[in-house]
Amino acid sequence: HRSFTKVSSMSITVKCACGSTLTAPDGMAGKKSKCPKCQAIILIPEQLDLLLQDEVPLPKSKSGRPETKAERIEQYNPVAPENSDAPEQTALDRQLSGDTHASNPGNVKVDFLFTFINYPMGTLFMVAMGAVFLGLAAWNLLGPQAGKNGMGFLAVAIATWGTCAWAWHVFSRTMIYGCANPGVIVDSNKGLVAVITDLDCGIGEEYWIIKIIKAPLRGMTGGPPEDGARVGTVAGYSGDPSRGHWDSFEPFPVNCITRDNKRVGKVMATFSDRDWALLEEGLKEVPTPYKEGQWRVLEDLNAE
Repeated sequence: HRSFTKVSSMSITVKCACGSTLTAPDGMAGKKSKCPKCQAIILIPEQLDLLLQDEVPLPKSKSGRPETKAERIEQYNPVAPENSDAPEQTALDRQLSGDTHASNPGNVKVDFLFTFINYPMGTLFMVAMGAVFLGLAAWNLLGPQAGKNGMGFLAVAIATWGTCAWAWHVFSRTMIYGCANPGVIVDSNKGLVAVITDLDCGIGEEYWIIKIIKAPLRGMTGGPPEDGARVGTVAGYSGDPSRGHWDSFEPFPVNCITRDNKRVGKVMATFSDRDWALLEEGLKEVPTPYKEGQWRVLEDLNAE
């Protein structure tokens, strides 16, 4: 590459790739000359080339062109301030999770009363169904036709409450060993939170997903929040891992399942600057106005 300018009506200046400058008279236009420093052959440009120089810009260097998505993300530090402090999984936990291991376990101990206040519907439904079957059991055991179906209804009532208790147990273990992911509030009035994760099951092919969930933000620790506020979440994953990636995940904002501010801060400290950059870039691909749903994003990240 060389650049050139006309310094006067009688001479032409040519800059060689080695950095040296050669000044030649107009009569040398169109001819070749040697660089005084590196001895490379330089073509002295014609007068027309000089006139076009200011009209046709040279190609921009790599550093001068717009940054790609991958380049913008890679500017950020991929190392989180802190690592997860979750304990080793028990044999039962490994069985419940299909022997999978989260890359960043949440280690959030569920505050059951606080969580129930924020997410009451499922538990209330199960408790109510159990109460109905218990009432039917009592009616049949103590009524005119005592014992006809009473034991069956009693068994169903106990099974319903047992299922509810087991669901709470599984949920509490998921919040300890499930994967922590960064989230951001995209509509505080509607309680919408956008969360990003990589659904890759370990084969090395990134499969980025942003899921927008509805959360009880008004009752959250540190709430009510504003749009754009960052939150930590913990999620369980579902689907067929033999396909190379999970189908979906179910995140819960940490602020909605514990009142422990130190634990909330601990989870937030496990996210790197790069994690937040991925969320920001991925959210640009989600259609607005925001609504509940799941979108695959950053598909072209590796291609760049």
